Amino acid sequence: MTGKPQVCTQDGCEGKPVARRLCSKHYQQAWNAGTLDVHTPAPRRKINRTVCPDDHGHGDTTVCYVLHQCRCDPCTDNRAAREAQRRKLKAYGRYDTGLVDVTEVREHVLMLGEFGIGYKRVAELAGFKSSTPVRTILWGRMDPGRVGEMQKRIKRETAEKILAVKPVIKNLGPKQPVPALGVHRRVQALVARGWSVTRIGERLGWTAANFWSLMKKDTVGAATHLAVAALYEQLWDQEPPRGEWHEKAAYTRAVNYAARRGWLPPLAWDDIDTDPTPEAHQSEQTKGERVLEDVEWLLESGEPAAQVALAVDRKPDAIAKLAERHGRLDLARAFYGRAAA
Repeated sequence: MTGKPQVCTQDGCEGKPVARRLCSKHYQQAWNAGTLDVHTPAPRRKINRTVCPDDHGHGDTTVCYVLHQCRCDPCTDNRAAREAQRRKLKAYGRYDTGLVDVTEVREHVLMLGEFGIGYKRVAELAGFKSSTPVRTILWGRMDPGRVGEMQKRIKRETAEKILAVKPVIKNLGPKQPVPALGVHRRVQALVARGWSVTRIGERLGWTAANFWSLMKKDTVGAATHLAVAALYEQLWDQEPPRGEWHEKAAYTRAVNYAARRGWLPPLAWDDIDTDPTPEAHQSEQTKGERVLEDVEWLLESGEPAAQVALAVDRKPDAIAKLAERHGRLDLARAFYGRAAA
């Protein structure tokens, strides 16, 4: 502290002191009256000439010199160089404080929060060592005596780093939920291209039960979305291998299944995440026939009957009875006795 009072020492005056502990008005009055000697000047600031620890970043900033009153050689040299540069730029009329208005940055952080990127995640993506700079922009200072004081300006470098963080899915946390529409469309497009569910699941590390439960969800984790998007970018313009007879059969089953379901291929989408969903064609199949179609495709893909039952969300004996009613004894036999097992 400097020891200078925050207001004029004249009774009843709340003006800011400029010299001799007097405001501008009372200083001028004392000058005209020749009574300046009566007013004691404020004591000079006592500088505690210390040397900060080595981990304080001497010479990198002016924090040690100004706040900690460190007077080591790196701190004093850095302070002198900064002051010389400041005076030169002011003389040339090119001096820039390096500060910008914080309003745009604060609005950007709030927008990122609405997208799902919290202030700690913003600080991490911006490359800050802690979340304090972003937290201070949102909720004000936490310094003693200045708690809640909102910033008006911040460093230009800080603003540029924060504004560089964009509201995209790759910047979300891995478990942050996002709409599953893009995942569903990408998987459906790959199946329409001939990639079987088994092959897609193997590349993603999913089982058939995981796959079908995912296709029923409205949201997925951001990490899942990115994994499916990365696989889609690899495979959308490629056909699966068809060298062996079983590979040809799997390809044909996948293409036919996607065609019956009305699943669109990759080239049908301009933006697979945001394009409106086309109107679905009316199908003459009953719900039971569609279930049996799913069951047949999964069994032909090599999935065990227990996993198929989980995938279509039916009990094994219910699938067997459904298959009998539709005259599909070949499918019913796969589920006989499964309920007791």
